[in-house]
Amino acid sequence: MDWIESLVLGAVQGLTEFLPISSDGHLTITQLGFEHFTGKKTSAADKIFFDVMLHVGTLMAILLSYRNQISAGARGMIADVPDTPAPFKRTSVIRTGLLAVVATLPLIPDKLFFMKWIELTFDSLTFSGIGFLITAAILLLTIRLKGGEKGPAETTWLDALLVGIAQMFAPLPGVSRSGLTISAALALGFSRTWAVNFSLMMAVPAILGATAFELRKVDPATLTPDRVAQIVASAALAGVIGYLAIVWLLRLVRSGRLWYFSVYLVVLAIGLIAADQLKGGRPDAGPTQALDRPHRDGPARPGDRAGLGGVARPLARPLADGPRAGHPAPGPAIEIGRVAQGLVLGRRLDGDVPRVR
Repeated sequence: MDWIESLVLGAVQGLTEFLPISSDGHLTITQLGFEHFTGKKTSAADKIFFDVMLHVGTLMAILLSYRNQISAGARGMIADVPDTPAPFKRTSVIRTGLLAVVATLPLIPDKLFFMKWIELTFDSLTFSGIGFLITAAILLLTIRLKGGEKGPAETTWLDALLVGIAQMFAPLPGVSRSGLTISAALALGFSRTWAVNFSLMMAVPAILGATAFELRKVDPATLTPDRVAQIVASAALAGVIGYLAIVWLLRLVRSGRLWYFSVYLVVLAIGLIAADQLKGGRPDAGPTQALDRPHRDGPARPGDRAGLGGVARPLARPLADGPRAGHPAPGPAIEIGRVAQGLVLGRRLDGDVPRVR
């Protein structure tokens, strides 16, 4: 992965992480596009590791956007004085943090049992297209989801768990975490502002957990100084663009226009699925055929020659010993039509000759 690809991925992550259009899906499309044009293949595990590092950048955007609330909550935790606003009192801060933890619990089965299957979906445009269609359908539901009056104090543990179950599907490409969690929160009666705030707050433990999980698997030998510099620069770019995207997201949810993105997602999904099916539908060129393949049955056809289109059958009877009239003494007996195994046009097929790619 070069610098241009890294920075482009950082910009895509920052723009799409908080908007309900799936950052993972757009990152998958961008990565597959670079692979197509550069011819360099990146493993699914490497893609997910880089994606998680970009999420760390957007985590910084969340902390920056809510710096005032975080500061007020920290003061309330340290000194719970009487004039502290109710949402920032120690008990309220602790309860809100535990709600976020409860909402994150359903992600544990994803990491423990389903990660191998999730990784496989990142190499397919069709999977991304299906994920975009799922997100589009959910966003269309927000036309009728007006939300309610629930704030942090009115949110129950069951509410947090149900929103967390919606988040379980977010690791799949094309499925938007913010789209699913905000829609679920609105359906449960959260106020529009609290639905966005809770969705973003849920992202903090989720991103921290994913980061710890991926760092545990990374090979330190792959983290060259240039690679580390790419990760840091791309994550910083994702954070700056993500900060602006959060401002836009709040405006969209408050105005009830979240469903607008469903039109874009449907068009994108249809294009991706069609492109992937057309690509997969082209017949691949068959492998080079060896001259020692089995001969077809049936009589010879006009224009056929022995050795072209098949190997001549051996004689039905063995050659008689001794010289034949008019012929010199035979050398070692051979079967007519036999060629050395593994030879095609005089070249070996057993890997001795390097392939040109």
